[in-house]
Amino acid sequence: MRDVTVGVDGSATSLAAVEWAADDAARRGAWLRIVHVVDRSPYELADSPELDAALADVACRIMSEAEKAARDRRPGLPMRLENVEGRPADVLRRLADESAGLVLGSRGMGRTAGSILGSVSMQVAGHATGPVIIVREPPGRRAGEVVVGLDDTADCPAPISYAFEQADLHGAEIRALHAWSLPTHPYAPEIEFDLNAVRAGQRAVATSQLATFRTRYPQLPVFDDLRSAHPVEALVDASREADLVVVGSHGRGRAGSMVMGSVSRRVLRHARCPIAVVRPCARH
Repeated sequence: MRDVTVGVDGSATSLAAVEWAADDAARRGAWLRIVHVVDRSPYELADSPELDAALADVACRIMSEAEKAARDRRPGLPMRLENVEGRPADVLRRLADESAGLVLGSRGMGRTAGSILGSVSMQVAGHATGPVIIVREPPGRRAGEVVVGLDDTADCPAPISYAFEQADLHGAEIRALHAWSLPTHPYAPEIEFDLNAVRAGQRAVATSQLATFRTRYPQLPVFDDLRSAHPVEALVDASREADLVVVGSHGRGRAGSMVMGSVSRRVLRHARCPIAVVRPCARH
């Protein structure tokens, strides 16, 4: 059983990530791994015992706060605490590859060299092999729904698999959202599309992608949600009543449907619930 890992930097959002990660680890029967990354690169030319002591004090305080948040949330949960030196994005990507999930706050406060800043979270989410979950707020009212964004060009089912796994752990329903919009041709406005044929094609794609998982998780209610809308608008709207939204880390569909790339970055910024970014096909 792989650990659930959470990166902490002392910010409010990283403590919210600790609570989400503790819940996830408890549901899985896994260990919670709390990691603080200390980046010494800004101080490479300095050799100061006082600096070392200050960084150690900050790390100790950050870890104490994170441990307390986890124990308050899930008493008795097995956990390990680690301070790791290195560049945050590099360290966190490696940890994501080793974990059942890497959980990060959406923004760091930038107070220490080890802060997990928004830009770092974005880098990790876009490039890690393992699932990366971005959390803004402490877990709140349970909605009972996990949303997965479908991409008609995805050649690997990892995001869908993770969504069904999370829905099973939460005892939640699956909303399979496939948002698409017709391409525009400013220099050929006379081009027309058979909307019924387009809808039928999108529904066939969604049905094919979900078939294996409907069979694997027959107890889970699955709702097909096909929308003629911009994917960002559709996913952000769905996030308002969801426990989790799962997207792939990149992909562009045939009918203007996008699930990651620029769309995923915008969803990460505006979604109202935790977002899990799962790289469809990791290649190194």
